[in-house]
Amino acid sequence: MFQCDCPPDDCAGRVRAYLGGDRRAGDALATKFGGLVRAVVAKVMGPSRREEWDDACQTIFLRLFTNLHRWEQRCPFCKWLAVVAARRAIDMGKLPQPQGRVPLEQIPDPRPAQPDRETIERIETLVARFPPEWRQVWDGWLQGDRREDIAARMGKSLRTIQYWLAEMLDTLRENLAD
Repeated sequence: MFQCDCPPDDCAGRVRAYLGGDRRAGDALATKFGGLVRAVVAKVMGPSRREEWDDACQTIFLRLFTNLHRWEQRCPFCKWLAVVAARRAIDMGKLPQPQGRVPLEQIPDPRPAQPDRETIERIETLVARFPPEWRQVWDGWLQGDRREDIAARMGKSLRTIQYWLAEMLDTLRENLAD
């Protein structure tokens, strides 16, 4: 069984530090209580759902840290955490068991299909007609540069770059809709 060591380990202090923005304090709490949460999840969900334990633990910790400000310090932190973990694990245990994982090759690719060669040539022809400054913006945008970086490099305002990109995209849409 988990034994609380508060004190000398100041869990309440770590909670305050985490709420104050110290991520290391949150990491220390997760490390310290990882075994407790895993034991609660294992007990509640049972061995038949062993493959779900890691996901359940992660979900519980995410929920716990999101709601950490709700701990009213009426009891030691470890007891509050154990109750929260048990309640969340019970809720997760009530969910239906997943039917199995879908193999990656069966998941459809959400990206649009690669355009045909004729479409690419039409785009290149249209882009070649853009003013030289627009082409520089276009090239930077295609390379994945941030708009802020393009604006700085071009000596233009961010708003101008956004306007130019919108105009270029509208021009391409209009001419490719034929």
